[in-house]
Amino acid sequence: MIFEDLSAFVAVARLRSFSKAAAELRIAQSSLSKRVQRLEHRFGVALLTRHGRGVALTQAGAILVHRAEYLIAELDAVERDVCAQMAVPTGEVRIALPPATGRFLASPIIEQCKNNYPMIKPLIREGTAADIHGWLSGDDVDIALIYNPECGPGFEIEPFLAEPLLLIVPARNVGTQTQGPYQKSYSIKDLADLPLCMPRRPHSIRVLVERLCAKHGVKPNIVYEIDGINSFKGMIEKGLGVGIFGYAGLREEIDAGKLRAVPFSSPLMNRKLCIAYPRRDDARAAILNVKTIIEQELGRLLNEGFWQGARRIREL
Repeated sequence: MIFEDLSAFVAVARLRSFSKAAAELRIAQSSLSKRVQRLEHRFGVALLTRHGRGVALTQAGAILVHRAEYLIAELDAVERDVCAQMAVPTGEVRIALPPATGRFLASPIIEQCKNNYPMIKPLIREGTAADIHGWLSGDDVDIALIYNPECGPGFEIEPFLAEPLLLIVPARNVGTQTQGPYQKSYSIKDLADLPLCMPRRPHSIRVLVERLCAKHGVKPNIVYEIDGINSFKGMIEKGLGVGIFGYAGLREEIDAGKLRAVPFSSPLMNRKLCIAYPRRDDARAAILNVKTIIEQELGRLLNEGFWQGARRIREL
């Protein structure tokens, strides 16, 4: 069996279309069709049925695609592990970044890899903490930046910095365009009375706030659950509530006077930005080199004040 034929079949099955699969694989549709036909001839059974909207899997095709996806993933892992033994760091390194830092880290990471490790190919994904947890657990990324991770024993977790969380309020009273009646600082117990706009669980800030409030014997007054950062900012700008977030994720709106950040009196109101990667004795040199680059770029951003009030964990 030719491996390329199996990969071609999986692409057609995933996209439910010969034309889309041909475009993704950058081969002629006729060549792609021949690859699938070779597989059907080898197994002696139809794997796909064609219809007006594309293709559908037969029962045999569904069985094959399930097993083939596992085989392809294993062969990719073999390739990565073999490349790891080369003297020069090489191969793909899949990196996950949170939205607040992705915009400022992605390009320097890629540039440093290009200049210092040209045989490393960084592949960058951006997502929420919940997304990144899933990618790590599913072996979809090799290294990640994540806030307050709750990964299992199979992962190395290296805290890098602690970022204070702030109460985010409207910069102006929507009706009078004057500064709202907000205090200079707030306690954790005040969260029982403030109208909070919060993300749903398992967002790390939601989990942290609920844990701290429980320890102080209060329940946070969550009036709206907002998962998207743009919706979150819009709700607060309009005065529909207040939120909790770090400076880095809202720095442009705060600096532009659209939002205001009020500190908490408790030093417990902070989140930790960590570097996470699977714990393996044979960790590839490419991953470790990318980790060093990430640490260097995080240090640069920290020195430039990207995380207002943040401190390196080793300094705490």
